[in-house]
Amino acid sequence: MSCEHAAMRARSLRSTAAGLALVAGLLVTGAPATSAADGPDGRTSGGSAPDRAAPDGSDGMHAVVSAPIGGDWSVRFVDRDGTVLATVARDAIALVTAAGRVPADHVVAVHDDDVVELGTADPALTASVRVSPAGDGAYAVAVAGSGSGITAVSIDFRAPRDERYLGLGERSDAVDHRGREVQNRVLDGPYTTSQALLVSGFVPQPGYSSRADATYFPVPWVLSTAGYGVLVDNDEDSSFELATRQHPDVSRLVVRSDRLDLRVFSGPTPARALARMTGAVGRQPAPASPMVYGAWWQPVGDAVAGLAEQRDRDVAISVAQTYVHYLPCGAQDSARERALTEALHGRGVGVTTYFNPMVCTSYQPVYDEGVAAGAFTRNPDGSPLVYRYSTATNFRVSQLDFSAAPGRDLFHQLLDEAVADGYDGWMEDFGEYTPATAVSADGTPGPTMHNRYVEQYHAAARDFETQASRPLLRFNRSGWTDAIKESSIVWGGDPTTSWDFDGLSSSVRQGLTSGTSGLSFWGPDIGGFFTLPGDPTLTPELLARWIEYGAFTGVMRLQSGGISIGVSGERPMVTDPTVAPVWKRYTRLRTMLYPYIAGSQDAYLQRGLPLMRHLALVHPADGQAVRADDEYLFGRDLLVAPVTSPGASTRPVYLPRGHWIELARAWRLRDDGRFGLRHADVVRGHRTVTARAPLGTIPLFLRAGAVVPLLPRGVDTLSDYGDGIVRLADRAARRTLLAAPRSGTWRGALGPGETLRSEVTRGSWTLRLDAADARTYAVRATLAGLDPAWRPCEVRADGARVRFEYAPGRQVLRFSAGPAAGGEVRVSACR
Repeated sequence: MSCEHAAMRARSLRSTAAGLALVAGLLVTGAPATSAADGPDGRTSGGSAPDRAAPDGSDGMHAVVSAPIGGDWSVRFVDRDGTVLATVARDAIALVTAAGRVPADHVVAVHDDDVVELGTADPALTASVRVSPAGDGAYAVAVAGSGSGITAVSIDFRAPRDERYLGLGERSDAVDHRGREVQNRVLDGPYTTSQALLVSGFVPQPGYSSRADATYFPVPWVLSTAGYGVLVDNDEDSSFELATRQHPDVSRLVVRSDRLDLRVFSGPTPARALARMTGAVGRQPAPASPMVYGAWWQPVGDAVAGLAEQRDRDVAISVAQTYVHYLPCGAQDSARERALTEALHGRGVGVTTYFNPMVCTSYQPVYDEGVAAGAFTRNPDGSPLVYRYSTATNFRVSQLDFSAAPGRDLFHQLLDEAVADGYDGWMEDFGEYTPATAVSADGTPGPTMHNRYVEQYHAAARDFETQASRPLLRFNRSGWTDAIKESSIVWGGDPTTSWDFDGLSSSVRQGLTSGTSGLSFWGPDIGGFFTLPGDPTLTPELLARWIEYGAFTGVMRLQSGGISIGVSGERPMVTDPTVAPVWKRYTRLRTMLYPYIAGSQDAYLQRGLPLMRHLALVHPADGQAVRADDEYLFGRDLLVAPVTSPGASTRPVYLPRGHWIELARAWRLRDDGRFGLRHADVVRGHRTVTARAPLGTIPLFLRAGAVVPLLPRGVDTLSDYGDGIVRLADRAARRTLLAAPRSGTWRGALGPGETLRSEVTRGSWTLRLDAADARTYAVRATLAGLDPAWRPCEVRADGARVRFEYAPGRQVLRFSAGPAAGGEVRVSACR
């Protein structure tokens, strides 16, 4: 291409809305460029770009595409300050055939629609690539292969040595995926090595894998600690090979299709890149009811008698999970269900039941009516797809086809029956079994529908939920990118009753990987589900530690049963003597934390920050924080470090920058939720400390300067049901504030939709509220973080004096005040 031709094309492209420019073979896309040559590992070394293009709304990131005829094609994604966030390496694009990987290694043509055509060593194989703006801080890269026999398309990004890779959906095997090949396919798993042979015999093959990275909820998304993220938009299976030993300098994305579509999201921080991605694909819906945030309990045996026993033990429970299977085989009896839900509602809990997307061939006349209506996925010959799946029982089933109205209508009909029976929601199980031969009403090929199916499944349920006459709780395990916005609640599937892989340790990793993939309303099966031959059995200690951890996840869900084969003895329960006090203490604490948790979820709904926050989202420049895979921030101001090994009474905890207070030493938390403050030691962060962790105590640190809003002790349920118990509404006019004031200004949530500001200046501490209503606040504050230290002599609420107590030896201040909804409380030092 001549320089004159290039200049003419540059003028024409600069006039387009996309803001593209081509100068002597160099395409510059997006906002004004300040980038230059790459430094080591693809980092920017300074200078300026040859040309500038008009801003296109991409918030500062721009793409620099090199496309010289006969030369290499490459692209750099450059942040507003000139930092190269990501670089697609030269010779990066390849087509995969039966003969192997064929690089598309030279530019053949640059077309008027900004498509660059690439050639390969095989004249019959070519690829076209287009880079274009894709919304706020994002660019789309579309690669299309041309020629016969293409089975996959791949693209390589440079992998600097200090870059770490988070996300990829819910994963049990790792949090940082550098050095790993990660498969993106919706699967039933993972399973331990000892389980694999047995499980492979009863899990339908389209949903089975023996891989350690198998997951129910993959998201083909990688979040780089360098401050960008890459999302594959294909629904076909894909894999990320992230600086593996085979090619340590690049991260390779491979899609099983003749086309690859991805988006690159800018930061400049990992948290900002995550926010852009979730803003583009959609975030989980806001909880339908406060009871989501309370403790979820699963009865064993008589549910009504079991709940009565829990109430007698002073346990705080908001949801009872029952598992009458409306699907697949229609196990419900309306008279029985209505009596059960009415009895449980009377004791103050919402009640859930069970659905999956399958219908037994024996469920008559529902099955035959579904066949006649065309409600099921079909075989190539037009007959309903039928397969066997197993839990404790074998079933022959067809699966609903949610791509067309008949399948959705039949599903909604059955959901409506459950709601009419009094249920407040359901487990939304399975969805992982669509085979490659499946025929769907909308024409989606089976290999594509395998992953897309769960999106359509959960979207159908979400449609029903939004039209229901009362709030509903839905919790699903399976998912894919577009299922995020359809999934009100996600649980981590069916773990093993162990401390190790697929057990408690993996559950913590699942929470962190889910959070860095766009999920926030996520929780585990507390206690585990599978105990198969060769597996360890659940112990009271393990159950207690799982309860501790579960209280600090998006959803505190107890799993009281599961599948056990070859196990002698009874499964430990929350009524066992060593477990019961822990269960009571943490259900009470969880319920009290409602204003903090719900307020923290506002940060997710508005900015994409998950409730369980990997430290890299807050401290991306701290290498030790980035590497942490067994601790996290719960909301903004609580750092949680679950105990995941047996016999521990302490554990090391890395504290990121700032100042922290170890609550195990600073407060005495009783089983009924009462707590008293002791003298607090304020610990400087950016170091590792040894935390106390006797059984029943989870290492928990409060950020100095923060205020944690709590419900008053004694709230039994966050539901609106029940008589003779204390409901959330009964304590709406009261809150407790756990505070650790420190010099400067702190802003945070007072509750859902409410904010609080804490400001410490020399000799005074002021709390400014932005609340929905006036309340009485019981303030419990440690003043150990004040620097310089001072003694309080006066407390005023909206100008009126307030009585207070101060223990100088412990530096603990206590008072109750009733400011207006937009009022303030001021604590003044002695003069």
